[in-house]
Amino acid sequence: MATIRKLAVAAIAAVAVVTVSGAAHAVEEGLTVQSGNRDSPLAATPPPTSPGRVSGGRRGRIVGGREVSDRDPETGEQFMAKLFTPDGAGFYCGGSLVSPRHVLTRAGCNVFPGDVVTNHPGYVPAGDLNDIAVLELQAKSEEEMLRAGVVPVKMNENFGNPHGFYVTGFGATDAAAATAGSLQLKRGYQPLRPWSKCREITDAVRLSDGSALRVWEQAQVCTNYESNWSGALCERDVGGGMFRADDVWVNGVRVKEYTLFAVASYWIGTSTQVCPQGYPNVGTKVAFYKDWIASAMQ
Repeated sequence: MATIRKLAVAAIAAVAVVTVSGAAHAVEEGLTVQSGNRDSPLAATPPPTSPGRVSGGRRGRIVGGREVSDRDPETGEQFMAKLFTPDGAGFYCGGSLVSPRHVLTRAGCNVFPGDVVTNHPGYVPAGDLNDIAVLELQAKSEEEMLRAGVVPVKMNENFGNPHGFYVTGFGATDAAAATAGSLQLKRGYQPLRPWSKCREITDAVRLSDGSALRVWEQAQVCTNYESNWSGALCERDVGGGMFRADDVWVNGVRVKEYTLFAVASYWIGTSTQVCPQGYPNVGTKVAFYKDWIASAMQ
């Protein structure tokens, strides 16, 4: 678990929310697994000039949406992260701050040794199984993080039966994935879907070698399928969190409690749309890997 170089990650201030319309799609030929890694960074967004600096510049977004006030209480911007290439080429994946020194992202983002403390040893690219990784940040005190408005998200330990999750990302804004990014970070709400429904699509997917797409229902979540209003994942959204923002009472005061349920892993594209609305989006369950995450953060 030797670390050659620590990764700088910038917190993001969110100012937009997603509402998307569109009918459910029939199964069509040419279904593809879509994700992303550091091989195609978004150069339009400059990396931070110093470790831990809150990033400015251009920001990408979930497909579709509308702008909202900075006062939106459910954006989760205080724990969101952008992952940058060390050569300054740009950002390539999202992540979630889970401690003052650690970010949770996907193994398929292809972080290099030296960037990442631990990639899950069982990661399987064909189907993105065990698609989870823990990154270690350059040293910053918890006080410094709080002054910058950066607060770690709580990690879910018992998946239960949630209705769905917010997703917030930096990816393309159109179904063709032609857009590079935007000044507005965007958020969508994706309903959780049972695998018995999502497999109507995922079981029809064939990988480049002709094999079937593997699904591990206990360790993965499926969202977005047949939804006509949620925000779909697209380029550079993966690695970011699938989270909930629930009202809780603390010392007689109602506050938002943010809980990370999954890490965005991949989505299903079609022959006509890279990032279609209403097709399965897939994440890796945090609760399923809670022991491994705790070990990797030590």
